[in-house]
Amino acid sequence: MNSIPIVRQEKIIRWLAEENPLSIDELARRLNVSSMTVHRDVDALVRLGQVTKVHGGVKLGQSTTQSTPQMPTCRLCNSAIPERTSVILNLPSGETLEACCPHCGLMLAESKHPTSILMKDFIYGRIVNGLQAAFLVGCEIKLCCLPNVICFASMEDATRFQMGFGGCVMSFGEAQHTLINDHLKVVHEH
Repeated sequence: MNSIPIVRQEKIIRWLAEENPLSIDELARRLNVSSMTVHRDVDALVRLGQVTKVHGGVKLGQSTTQSTPQMPTCRLCNSAIPERTSVILNLPSGETLEACCPHCGLMLAESKHPTSILMKDFIYGRIVNGLQAAFLVGCEIKLCCLPNVICFASMEDATRFQMGFGGCVMSFGEAQHTLINDHLKVVHEH
């Protein structure tokens, strides 16, 4: 049984690229997990805009239905969650939390201790494991919360981006530590 959500979700995307759509039952069989586990994984991928649920299954891409979906809001700052910078935290309880940007995702991760964090690579828009990602903190591009944080799949991409827009390239732990220290400084100043 594969118990790491991000690994299962990456497999789902890979399989859908080869065979689209797939049923929930087929995914559960391939992953050797329950259909409820597949539904949770698919729900996380839907929130990231990677897949769409169809009757009894899932397919690649966003929904083309005429209904207007309610825009999810960030669990930390209550802002709307843009697709390009969305973050999903999978908690040990099975609950998922959404954040508007890597800044809020890193801050939430400090207190919630997620089992996995799904983020979007800023350049390519692919889902990446936030725990293994590289981050550019405080660059000139203003996305959302401050100090701004941008996620990249690799240190090399983050470093190349830094050359044009400044900021500091950091690992997950370094970026999280920096944000928490900045937050504590602001709290103590007031």
